[in-house]
Amino acid sequence: MTCHKCGNQLFVNDQFCSRCGERVKSNISDNQSQSTVINDEQPKRSKSAILALILSALVVGLGQLYAGQGLKGIVLFGVWILASIVTVGMATFVIWVINLIDAYRIAKKVDQGKHVDEWEFF
Repeated sequence: MTCHKCGNQLFVNDQFCSRCGERVKSNISDNQSQSTVINDEQPKRSKSAILALILSALVVGLGQLYAGQGLKGIVLFGVWILASIVTVGMATFVIWVINLIDAYRIAKKVDQGKHVDEWEFF
């Protein structure tokens, strides 16, 4: 069986696609297993916006990692380090504040079940 949304290989007892998260409903007909993807239900990925804010306050980019934007979190940390070296620490506060707002809002969107792209801000 394969997921009709992304083409990922599924196992017979899978309820959700492991790649895209779509719900899979199995129908057995004529001793043959078929799968259909139901687009209106997705597994809830609950993320606490407050925890994302706290993590980002401790380490720039950590809240983004927690919210599922791993590469963006790592890049934000690198930009923060680079900016602190180049501007002798003057730009680090601005980047830190942007990081806090972004982590909070992205985690809130994820908690509400909204789709968030890897590089989406705010």
